[in-house]
Amino acid sequence: MPVSRPIPVSLPAHGVVFAESVHGPGFRMAERADAFHKLIYVLHGRVACAGTGLPSPLSAPVGSVLCVAAGTRHRLTDTAPATLLLLCFSPAFLRREPGLGAVWRRPAGGTIASRRPGPGWGHRFEGLWRAAIVEQAGTQVGREAAIGAAAANILVSLARLPPGPADDEARRRVEAVAREMAETFYEPWSLERACARAAMSRRHFSQLFRALTGRSFLTELTERRLLHAAQLLRAGRHSVLGAAFSSGYGDLSHFYRRFRARHGHPPAAWALSAVRQPARSR
Repeated sequence: MPVSRPIPVSLPAHGVVFAESVHGPGFRMAERADAFHKLIYVLHGRVACAGTGLPSPLSAPVGSVLCVAAGTRHRLTDTAPATLLLLCFSPAFLRREPGLGAVWRRPAGGTIASRRPGPGWGHRFEGLWRAAIVEQAGTQVGREAAIGAAAANILVSLARLPPGPADDEARRRVEAVAREMAETFYEPWSLERACARAAMSRRHFSQLFRALTGRSFLTELTERRLLHAAQLLRAGRHSVLGAAFSSGYGDLSHFYRRFRARHGHPPAAWALSAVRQPARSR
């Protein structure tokens, strides 16, 4: 239900909480500093964030992310009634995972930072947020680990975004989809899914994607899958079926055809040849 002031947040022992804050028309927030870090995703509406180190408030419309470091004094003001999805986590949570502290500092910048990652990242965040809420509401074995993994995945994906958006909005959206596909090529991608992510027509998306990568979307997707499959087969620890499945192919005959066209030999023969090749001298 809508609230008129910030929701109370109490971290459990494992140090991570996902929450929702639906602001009513009379929402008010006094300046505050929390003992935990928080990531604020604007699902609806628009907020402005004022705080330590900011010469003027940061504007955060739909799809924006605000990163607020622990101990930073800040205040949110609705410029349109907002619905916020929150990820709150303790400094101790960052210390438990090697390198995660540096991952958080990259987008946060030390105090307060605002990002507009694009619809591709937003879809990913929303999916992980939903999954974490399911875990928080349940009693499943390993729920704390699953919640922590969702939080870590969100922070890593945010840190891997480029430092600033492209000038052209349409190009920025295509770039976001290209990054998402490069990280999740093993998922059931299609041109239709990519166009939906970018919120544009097939023709427009395809033109911008080719200008960005030099290839069509499906060619780039196939290349990433086949290179990954070849890497797994060369390592000698995966079967042909396992390499195909890990690379996003559910149809083995389709994988065979694609692999042979790309590498010149069927997967099993190519793997045997690759294992027998002597290591190159350094």
